[in-house]
Amino acid sequence: MTGLSTETGPVTLILTRHVRPGSEAAFDDLLHRLASAATGFPGHLGVQILRPEPASGAPYTIVVRFASQPELDAWTGSDIRRALLAEADRLTLDNLVIQSLSGLEGWVRLPGANVVIPPPRWKVALVTWAAILPVIEVLSIVLIPSLGAWPWYARPVALTAVMIPLMTWVVMPAATRLAGPFLYPSR
Repeated sequence: MTGLSTETGPVTLILTRHVRPGSEAAFDDLLHRLASAATGFPGHLGVQILRPEPASGAPYTIVVRFASQPELDAWTGSDIRRALLAEADRLTLDNLVIQSLSGLEGWVRLPGANVVIPPPRWKVALVTWAAILPVIEVLSIVLIPSLGAWPWYARPVALTAVMIPLMTWVVMPAATRLAGPFLYPSR
């Protein structure tokens, strides 16, 4: 599990498993033991378990958060986790599916949703491109001419100091709402 991310800051993994019919109670107990074990590791920020509706055929979804990639790696490489996952293999129909959230996917979320399985990266890239293109155009018309006298190394600092907050708190939330049906077609 090492090397999923080189970013600093919190790391989120989304794990899914389909449980064998009749093994739900044993799997719930196992998830409780896994969550309790994870709590004892440095950097643990929480575990959230989404149980499927009975007889829906949907998988369990488990969201695990750690403060950093090295702390997550310590948990994912631990003997206790390895032993509990081996036990889970006997209670499930499929292999563990693991998704890791990257920086851009953190921008793209459903309003009010507790857990998001991110859309495919190509969709995130397309929405990000469509959102950032007009921002770059506007900033190049409005901001860049006033920075002409600034040293070459200070211009990108000023430009990104405006662009990043604008993208994070204004443009991407609006783009995510507008592109919701494209990003999350099943919702």
